[in-house]
Amino acid sequence: MSVNPFVWSRPLDDPAKIVGMDGFANEVAMILKGQTNVAIFGPRDTGKTTFTTLLTKELESDHGADAPPHRVIRIDLQRVLSVPGFIGCIHDGLTGHPDREVRKEARKQLETLEKEIGFDIKVIKGAVKRSGITPEQDEEALHAQLKSLAKLGDHVIVIFDEFQRLNRCPGNPLSLIRSALMSGDANHVSLLFTGSIREALKMSLEKSDEPIFGEAHQMQLPAIARSEFYEYLEYHFEASGRPADDDALDHLLHVTEAHPKRTQQLAWAAWNLGRDGEPVTLEMVQQAHAEMLEGSDTSEFEATFGLLAEGSEGDTNELKALFLLADRGGQQLTSRDNLTLYGFTHPTRITDAVKRLERRGLVETRDRTPAIVDPLFAEWLRAHSAVGFREPRQLPPASPAELNEGSSE
Repeated sequence: MSVNPFVWSRPLDDPAKIVGMDGFANEVAMILKGQTNVAIFGPRDTGKTTFTTLLTKELESDHGADAPPHRVIRIDLQRVLSVPGFIGCIHDGLTGHPDREVRKEARKQLETLEKEIGFDIKVIKGAVKRSGITPEQDEEALHAQLKSLAKLGDHVIVIFDEFQRLNRCPGNPLSLIRSALMSGDANHVSLLFTGSIREALKMSLEKSDEPIFGEAHQMQLPAIARSEFYEYLEYHFEASGRPADDDALDHLLHVTEAHPKRTQQLAWAAWNLGRDGEPVTLEMVQQAHAEMLEGSDTSEFEATFGLLAEGSEGDTNELKALFLLADRGGQQLTSRDNLTLYGFTHPTRITDAVKRLERRGLVETRDRTPAIVDPLFAEWLRAHSAVGFREPRQLPPASPAELNEGSSE
């Protein structure tokens, strides 16, 4: 039996399986190698961490005398709650680095650091009972640890993944980053900030009273072109002995809107319905999609629904706005029909709710129009809407070239 080639439950770590990001990775790498910091926004589950895998390969490549290979250190800030938590994330990023030479050099730096600050990093992380350590000592330790990152190579890139988490971290983590990694003795270091909540990430970069105000070039993680995703899916279905017909691939990309995670997930589910040597059909994709809408993935949608439905008036307005966006899109949000159908008392209640949903990372603005980020969540909402008009989603109309092809047969 063949192995299912589609990966959706974790970030991809094989650059050969990352589709549609080569050009963007090269562009970002050259900006970073030019000693300019970069901030990249991309909604949750749209491939930021996967992209950093491809970017790391590009950064470690030799692009000539002005852009030699750079050493990349990735710090995952997903779990940051405090300055000690930040220290723990850096420690984990160093000791778990995939490059043995980096791990070896990091151990030396950690030993030197512990001698300088006079106590064990494990105490700060909480692995050993803390006694008498003040917040000022924690910040001193974090600053020294950040400075040690600059000593890991002649050309260093530090990736702070989910950087917006630091907005709610007590203390002065942004000031410490600026002092340690953005000062005169760190000119060989460039920083990449990634974030899944655009507004939270922009707060650190666009507010004049923030320590790193205006210190990074902002970029949006680009959507994967459907044509490239189509070729990727077609190749992997074919190469694994279960070719997918054109209608199946078209429908798969249509219902997932080429969302990186959901496209891979639906392809994985449709592949599982097939047999070696037999094609994956439109009916299989439709069946797999229907099963996804009833599966365990929807538990997070139900949790969000319950949280908003039982919350404050603002929360229930957010829930109404989600149903509105799922049913009718974001083109005419504040129309009289929408006010009546979804129970809003004033047009500003809609726009305010949408802004809060953007801050939650559930909604993003595309071409000045708000839309739900996760296409599976949008479909689930449509299926549970009390006022939406629901009918099976249709394939997009054929292009004139396709119509001409059909008429000549």
